[in-house]
Amino acid sequence: MHIKRDYNRSFFSTPRKPRRSPTRLLFVLGLAMGLLLLVTFGNMTTLQESALDMLGMGPTPTPLPGDLATLGASLVIEGDLQAAADLFERALEQRPDNTDYLHEYGQVLVELGDPQTAIELADRMLAVNNNDPRAYELKARAQVVAGDATAAIQVALTGLGIDRTYAPLYAVLSRAYTDTGSYQEAVNTGQLAVDVDPASVEARRAYAYALNWVGLNAEATEQLEIAIQLDPTRLPAYFELAFQYLSQNRDQEAIDLYDRVLAVQPFNARAQLRLCTTYRKIGQFERAAGYCEDALSNEPTLVGAHFHLGLLRYNAFDFEGAREAFAGCVDSDPTNLDCKYRLGLTYYYLGDCDTAWEILQESRMMATSLTDADPAIENISLGLAAVGQQCPDYAIFAPPVPDGMELPASPDDMPDEPLESDTADADDMEG
Repeated sequence: MHIKRDYNRSFFSTPRKPRRSPTRLLFVLGLAMGLLLLVTFGNMTTLQESALDMLGMGPTPTPLPGDLATLGASLVIEGDLQAAADLFERALEQRPDNTDYLHEYGQVLVELGDPQTAIELADRMLAVNNNDPRAYELKARAQVVAGDATAAIQVALTGLGIDRTYAPLYAVLSRAYTDTGSYQEAVNTGQLAVDVDPASVEARRAYAYALNWVGLNAEATEQLEIAIQLDPTRLPAYFELAFQYLSQNRDQEAIDLYDRVLAVQPFNARAQLRLCTTYRKIGQFERAAGYCEDALSNEPTLVGAHFHLGLLRYNAFDFEGAREAFAGCVDSDPTNLDCKYRLGLTYYYLGDCDTAWEILQESRMMATSLTDADPAIENISLGLAAVGQQCPDYAIFAPPVPDGMELPASPDDMPDEPLESDTADADDMEG
């Protein structure tokens, strides 16, 4: 076969491509641009989030309520109750009818001193499920803390009518009986709580509480020792057992318990206050003062820490330090007679008759409206008499010196001891 060759073209040249239509090219480009825009706008949110994440400005994902509650429970063990309460409240915002969250939040609020809100949470639990024994226990416990033990008895008995195997109900019922003076019923119910659930820390604590009121301190101590063995993380039992040790003059064992609390919660102001009062009890006054100062650095309005620090400074003749401490106590609790009249006595030793007179007069008015205030009234009267002796402007108004008491030395002289010997024991003014 003979192939006819076109000699007008080079043998090695590339064949020329057919010419494309301009209209077709524009159509293809437009289609491509449209697809690109569609994909871009469809993923704009994802692209924006990715860009913000790269810059560290991405939105914070909402934690799941279960995660919030779990973290809250761990914070309870660490002692950060307020942060734990905040987390439980956030969990309830997402799951308002979750009885587990309601119960845990209520227990924290009781510990934080807000029993009324805890009662409201218990009522919400009952609205969801009126057969939940935890709701009755929470409500009764909050009522006991609120000072309404009589109402708590009825609530606890109602709960036990639903579930007679729930030991915490017997425990709170025992506490309520104790607070109403029904001591034998309290002991019997506390024993029943332990029998129903020997591993219940709350049962052991409630039983010990009742035993104390009938003078069975050794038995109460044993119950609290068992409670700590059952659950070493339940720190309230440490305070209760330390109180037992202090009453038995087992002071070092009490100190060891407070140290164990601080090992878990280094900023626990209550444990620091208790170390302050314990070291004060055994005569280590400067060490005691240091712990009171630590307590105030962690909780500046802690009345007991102000009070005991004031006593320590006052008895060491550091009247300026005592003035600062007692003034802090009165600022935190203006109705506190013990701090207020001691503040007046301190001003006497600082030579400020006008302020001493004014505060002591206010203290006497407070004391007359209180029961069992006779010792305070005697010391206030002695202080007023001392001011009248030292400052002529007040001599005519000063009361006579109480029988059997002597006026203190002039504040210009260093006294053998300050006016009024300190008789406050280690458990006064916990705050």
